[in-house]
Amino acid sequence: MLLESLEIPIGSLAPNSGQIPGVPTNPRTIKDGKFRALMQSIKDNPEMLKLRELIVFPLKKSFVVLGGNMRLSACIELGYKHVPCKVLNPNTPAKVLKEIIMKDNTAYGETDWDLVANEWDTDQLEYWGMDLPKTENSGH
Repeated sequence: MLLESLEIPIGSLAPNSGQIPGVPTNPRTIKDGKFRALMQSIKDNPEMLKLRELIVFPLKKSFVVLGGNMRLSACIELGYKHVPCKVLNPNTPAKVLKEIIMKDNTAYGETDWDLVANEWDTDQLEYWGMDLPKTENSGH
């Protein structure tokens, strides 16, 4: 399924807006505060982009982003010229592309909030963009 990892010019990347036949538009959005947190995260730790490359599908003379549309928006806003990407085979069927989109955004595990409260710095977690549950005592 995967072809290779490439640094792709930002101008050659397009958000998934339904332009691949049989593949719906990206259903995810990001709000102002979360978007700023994502941008800050990329500024603070840009090497994470290489660990979590965008997942792209070649279409005509560009690449459609199937995984990482929010990161793409943040990179554009931050003035990036190139972004690390995993390029899918152009023969990947639409059924598989749709599956990749959803699985890339699905969290399968559960968070042990007691462990988080006792062993992690919640201010850091919030700075990193993690949504913490609201509690009466902590204000979270």
